[in-house]
Amino acid sequence: MSKAFAASGFLAREATLSDQATEVLRHNIVNGIWAVGTMLPSETSLAGNLDVSRTVIREAVSRLKAEGMLSSQQGRGAFVASDRPRMGFAIPERDVGSLRKLSQILELRLGLEIEAAAIAALRSSDQARAAIQAAADAFDDASGGGIPGVSQGVTTDLDFHRAICDATGNDYYLDFFNYLGASLRETMLVGRLQSVRRGSESNEAVREHHLIAQAITAGDATLARDRMRLHLEMSSERLLENLEPADDLPQ
Repeated sequence: MSKAFAASGFLAREATLSDQATEVLRHNIVNGIWAVGTMLPSETSLAGNLDVSRTVIREAVSRLKAEGMLSSQQGRGAFVASDRPRMGFAIPERDVGSLRKLSQILELRLGLEIEAAAIAALRSSDQARAAIQAAADAFDDASGGGIPGVSQGVTTDLDFHRAICDATGNDYYLDFFNYLGASLRETMLVGRLQSVRRGSESNEAVREHHLIAQAITAGDATLARDRMRLHLEMSSERLLENLEPADDLPQ
């Protein structure tokens, strides 16, 4: 780890990778290691320095954008916009550990991703559609791997939905999804683990992903919207069924 990253000190072991990466980036900004106006290193460089995936870096950058500390310039990357976070939209970690609040967060996700699927069907490029199909295939490959495959299953699940938001060409869809994804990741891991342990792991999500990808590839916005709605409703139902009040949800 470089001096710039080592300067952040030791991070809480119970924090998620996204939490830890966010804290390191925030520390470097607040403490002037990266001055206002400075362009951040590339995702690849940051991921290598912090020994995390590029997905984790994207989630950390998205959080700091929501705080007003980072901004993006098309084709160039992320820049330090402010060394002081501003208050903005946020989902407290404790809310994700409440089944009632979690159901509301999942409902919020409906509003975002149903329309994203429709927009992706109308305006996505061939390259974006190929990325969506590749993400659906990766999720398929990661499914059914038992407990060792749980983490990869969640990662590829989020990658599929991220690819759809990216295909809209609207950076706000992508940033908001990255924020929600970072907030939900640990809870999705718990739910998926519970499903595997109970022997109730379902392949329905695999089929649903492929049906959504097919609708987007066909350019059918209405069908893409309907299939995404059904998938998210079923996905939320499956997750909530696997989470009991006594389960050890992330706090």
